Amino acid sequence: MSSNTEIPRTITGQPMSRLDIWIVKLGNVVGWLYFVAVVISVFEVVMRYGFDRPTTWAHETTLMLVGIGMLWGGSYCMAEDRHIRVTVIRDAMGKKTRRIVDVIVGVLNLLFCAGLAWAGYLMTQKALFDPTGVFRAQRSGSAFNSPAPAVVKTVLFIVVALMTLQAIQQLWAKITLLRQMKSEKEHKAE
Repeated sequence: MSSNTEIPRTITGQPMSRLDIWIVKLGNVVGWLYFVAVVISVFEVVMRYGFDRPTTWAHETTLMLVGIGMLWGGSYCMAEDRHIRVTVIRDAMGKKTRRIVDVIVGVLNLLFCAGLAWAGYLMTQKALFDPTGVFRAQRSGSAFNSPAPAVVKTVLFIVVALMTLQAIQQLWAKITLLRQMKSEKEHKAE
């Protein structure tokens, strides 16, 4: 990187990985799905109450778009390190204890994300393939009968897989910080 290019950082000041930067950039685009959902909702209201011509697709499409936005939000929050924390106890800890707890939380986060990814894989597999293995996207069963369930479940799997990669990166960074603290302490002792 050139000297005038600043590395994007999380809200806590940590440098963002390339994956995190990509997730945030794509998340800024995915955020527009909410606007599209609002436009569709307004269109539905006008058609239903203004012209007595309700649509069969507006409700399912809006739910799908908002669902995708919500799912991406988890990965986006991880990328920017903006997830909810209870910091009262953590802030009372010493620096070394805090780093150890961060590593433990990182391991638990990785296990949780990996478990979600596995469940998402199984759910997506069932949503995209029939029991014989033939591709068949799960449909909603409504009058519109869209493939929205298959789309949302596929996005869920993609997002939790990304979150698992993020958890691995974040855990590695936490382990690195703990090791640096240990080596700094050893150098001071010499």
